[in-house]
Amino acid sequence: MKKYVVPVCIFFATVLFTLGVCEISFPEVFSWANFDFILGIFPKAWKYGLHIGIVEVVLGGLLIIPAWKIDKSLTEKILEVLIRLGIGGMFIFASIFKIADPKLFASLIAQYQFLPHNLVNPWALVLPQVEFWFGLALIVTPFVKECTLVILALFASFIIALVWALALDLGITCGCFQLEGAQSKAEAWTALVRDLILLWPTAWLLTRENKMIADPKLFARLIKK
Repeated sequence: MKKYVVPVCIFFATVLFTLGVCEISFPEVFSWANFDFILGIFPKAWKYGLHIGIVEVVLGGLLIIPAWKIDKSLTEKILEVLIRLGIGGMFIFASIFKIADPKLFASLIAQYQFLPHNLVNPWALVLPQVEFWFGLALIVTPFVKECTLVILALFASFIIALVWALALDLGITCGCFQLEGAQSKAEAWTALVRDLILLWPTAWLLTRENKMIADPKLFARLIKK
């Protein structure tokens, strides 16, 4: 029976973690609290989308524990693959909108009132390219540590910018996955929470060895399981 625990726990942990991050990032789409039957019972449930997302992330993390205790090596290898695919894919996805419309992205960066005016346009051109290529490299190259350091630097810059926006009470969208311009202060808060959550699994990749994501031994072990 134990041979099924590792893949089952990691599967449900991944589902819960992904749902939690999506619920935090896109509450208008993924929030369980938006369902009509839930709102019929709890009319104010829509206020707690962020809380539900955090709970899902925590539950997903807790599900890793039994898998870790049963087979630490296998659990770490599976988690590495999932995190590299997830974080790398997320940065590739986030870069597409910015590459497609650098002018609009530059106007969004300017709203943060953080960079000098003459650096806004160059940053709007460079940042999406860095996101795309290092997100791709995290998936398809063996240079896990190097790519992770760059991605952590990106996360740090996002977090600093969001804290700056909150300190100045700027109601702006974070510009991570959409370029819609000014929104509400809640947008910055949810983006900050999401980035702080994703910072931890990304930082964990620094403990991994530099190697390709496709590991034949991993698939062999999963088949044997």
